[in-house]
Amino acid sequence: MHTSRVFVAVILTLALGLPAAGPAAAAPRGRVVVALGSDTSTMDPHMHTERMGIIMNQHIFDTLLARDTKTWQPIPHLAEAIKNVSPTTWELRLRKGVKFHNGEPFNAESVKFSFDRVLNPEQKSPIRGNFTWVKSVDVVDEHTVRIVTEKPYPAIHEILTFGNFGMVPPRYIKEKGDAHFARNPVGTGPYRFVEWRKGERTTVGANDQYWKGAPAIKTIVFRVIPETATQIAELLSGGVDIIRALPPDQIPAIEKSGIARVTATKILRVVFLQLDGDGRAGKTPLTDVKVRRAVNHAVNVDEIMQKVLGGMAVRTPAGTNPMAFGFDPAIKPYAYDPEAAKRLLAEAGFPNGFEVTLNTYAGSIVNVDQVGQATMGYLGKVGVKVKPRHFADVGQYLANFRGSKLDGITMASWGYNSVFDSDFIYYIHFHTGQPYTYNSAKEMDQWLEEARATVDPRKRQELYSRFQRFIVDQAYWVPMYAQFTIEAASTKLNYEASSDEIMRVYAATWKP
Repeated sequence: MHTSRVFVAVILTLALGLPAAGPAAAAPRGRVVVALGSDTSTMDPHMHTERMGIIMNQHIFDTLLARDTKTWQPIPHLAEAIKNVSPTTWELRLRKGVKFHNGEPFNAESVKFSFDRVLNPEQKSPIRGNFTWVKSVDVVDEHTVRIVTEKPYPAIHEILTFGNFGMVPPRYIKEKGDAHFARNPVGTGPYRFVEWRKGERTTVGANDQYWKGAPAIKTIVFRVIPETATQIAELLSGGVDIIRALPPDQIPAIEKSGIARVTATKILRVVFLQLDGDGRAGKTPLTDVKVRRAVNHAVNVDEIMQKVLGGMAVRTPAGTNPMAFGFDPAIKPYAYDPEAAKRLLAEAGFPNGFEVTLNTYAGSIVNVDQVGQATMGYLGKVGVKVKPRHFADVGQYLANFRGSKLDGITMASWGYNSVFDSDFIYYIHFHTGQPYTYNSAKEMDQWLEEARATVDPRKRQELYSRFQRFIVDQAYWVPMYAQFTIEAASTKLNYEASSDEIMRVYAATWKP
């Protein structure tokens, strides 16, 4: 994706102020059940970074900009148009007549409140770091706001599609409080919240008054089903209508069933082994660069991609996704070389290896058990003994991640919050003080900050290329691959998987 082309296209598209889609031809009907591998820890979109939560939130909340699902470029949504008033000032014209589900009007105050809420340090929003480029948000009139940035910010159109950054109702939150809102969300989206039974299911109902017209499906139920085999059995028996993260070896069975079909596509989510190079959660041999390089040489990523994922993955030598701006195709991964790994371990003072924790979690990594077992096998061959630690609850996993408790190696994944830009993986994982930073350096802070304040796409690319060369040299990660999303859906539905990993069930329709 070339930033300059995208920028021009976005300006043209947004300047048009495209009209909303017309109302649905018929009243919403029927129920669709979606199986998810784990639950969310909160229904408050500003207070988590969990993919399952983002998927559910996108049905309840609207973002300022959305994505064209053919080009993946930002397009108007709650903001009808955006223009650059000065290098550090952006003016948004908001859609009129939009209401939150409780009847509260959506307006400029709602936008200011949503920004200020995330930026307030006392709120402790885990997405705050993605918005520190904002200096202020000023109300011009009821349907116009101006965003003033600390420095020129090149990714503003991208971030306004940000999956977690749904607009929230000021009056409702002030009256009810954050704790109530976290369990009883109110947005402007195509579905109204109905019920959340934590660990079991979340139910939403069609918003008949939605500004784009009522959706075709009356009720959506998001069921928590951790076991993939159970998800598939439920799909084939009619208990669920859509499943996510289907293992590649199950594709033939689904396609032959006549009951469901497979929809698959490349997505932004990347999988990597995070190494605690700073010793943030506890000092281990991984603070030594030779040990980290040994771990990189020890894992046969290409074999995992072929044997465990059936080839449905794309190698990511420095961790960033080829679909995201900033990816440098010239960077090569560490070669699989167990003898080099053993030699480096010996040079680091560990000729007999050492023991370390491998943290894994359920929910977003395809075939996570098999990938984890393969990784442990490769590490064992060079003398690195692994203590597995698995989190069935993604909320608990992320709380431990943010809380400096994931010592050793973590099999992590990141979906960029559905934003096609390297800033949305690197800043939160490598800038000093960010919640998922287990490897830090002054050089990285400088490059990341410069990339955030540089509007020249060539300069930004050079900064990200330099950054990637550095983290590969320092072996802070074991970059693995970008996933495909492999979903299966009932043959009764018109529904397709999306590259930004947003399950757009709200756009699904019944087949005749």
